Amino acid sequence: MSQLLAREAHGPLADEAPLRIAAATLSDAPRGMITATTVVGTLGNNSPESLQALVADIAEEYGLTSQLAVHVGSFSVRFGRKEH
Repeated sequence: MSQLLAREAHGPLADEAPLRIAAATLSDAPRGMITATTVVGTLGNNSPESLQALVADIAEEYGLTSQLAVHVGSFSVRFGRKEH
């Protein structure tokens, strides 16, 4: 919750929409059709910590797993389905 409040205080991240679209697409697809998806973006002025908090919130919201890799100036996020 504190991560969410901190993110709201700094405003939305520029790459929030593509992350949400990817998570929603994976979540809505029938099992077996799409097993995972990856989003690549630029970090810009956003901190790695705020991106990490956003990815965790989105993964929890859609019931997915997530892996975040931060590189110099860029990032990649892989969303996957949870094993049942």
